[in-house]
Amino acid sequence: MLQRVQTVFLLLAAAAMLIASVTPLALFLYNADQAVFEAMGVYLNGQLNDSTWGLFAIGAASSVLALFTVFLYKKRMLQIRFSIFNIILMIGFYLYFGFIVYQLASVESLHFQKVGIGIIMPVIAIILTILAIRRIGADEALVRSLNRLRK
Repeated sequence: MLQRVQTVFLLLAAAAMLIASVTPLALFLYNADQAVFEAMGVYLNGQLNDSTWGLFAIGAASSVLALFTVFLYKKRMLQIRFSIFNIILMIGFYLYFGFIVYQLASVESLHFQKVGIGIIMPVIAIILTILAIRRIGADEALVRSLNRLRK
């Protein structure tokens, strides 16, 4: 189980989504005050201004799903399906982030300052999950070819 490369890919993807859930996603300026956008909420001068707990829930669910997928090593096709669903969750993370930023952008005095490390992590997790799917598929092809030789 832990000897397989796809296990390492899935564990790194889970760690990346966990990092995305707990680190700042973006920094904004709002009326000369700094607003920090995190997965749990938008903080203005250290005080919670808007709650975005759904974004945290999506990131945490994606991280847990990647960890859960590691333990399905005997059911490779199910492992592939869960990994594809996890990629859909990660894309949903970005879509929900974009929706929240769109809602915040309606405020005229809100100006984007810089991107946080957390917004890059889901892209890394998607790439790692795709690599894991390719390796799981290669394992499945190998097992099927060996089954044909046995018959």
